[in-house]
Amino acid sequence: MNIYDYLDRMNEDLQIGDWDRVEAKYRELAQGVSDKKLVSRIEKIDMTEYKKSLYEAMREAIELAESQSAQAIYFEYDVDNNWTGHFCICPEYFPETEEDDDWASEWEEEVPGPTLGEFAKIYHDYGGLGDDASKNGITLYLIARTVCTFCRCVDDLPPTRLAICIAFHDQDPIWRIKEIGEE
Repeated sequence: MNIYDYLDRMNEDLQIGDWDRVEAKYRELAQGVSDKKLVSRIEKIDMTEYKKSLYEAMREAIELAESQSAQAIYFEYDVDNNWTGHFCICPEYFPETEEDDDWASEWEEEVPGPTLGEFAKIYHDYGGLGDDASKNGITLYLIARTVCTFCRCVDDLPPTRLAICIAFHDQDPIWRIKEIGEE
């Protein structure tokens, strides 16, 4: 099981816009290769407070980006550091077709985002980004739940001209959830 191939597929799955379906797909994948009780534990983690905090930080990042005429906000979360996230305010942006994510490293300001300690502990104890199918299954499900929660926040936003993107620390490529000018 090559986790990076599955991450590419997850990015494609996200383009459909059915967050429940994406979560279910990666839950089922994890159940097929990982401990079912652990997968159930991940499924039962209440994302309400995380989503609320994420949405509030997202709104703050958008307001800051719009006031600076930035082109994108980029949310990065660190799977190795308590699942800590932050929004980067990016003055430049290139769509995925350009195959250039350097714009995301040229951010000028950041807005702190939430942490997700329960995910971080599970990832630390049972996950990883390697060749172990069981660890990869857990990691993919954790990522799917994180990204789908992020996408639900994007869906709840008022219209913005900004591109909105997400990735875990050192992920390549960065996932575009909303392009410039999309409503």
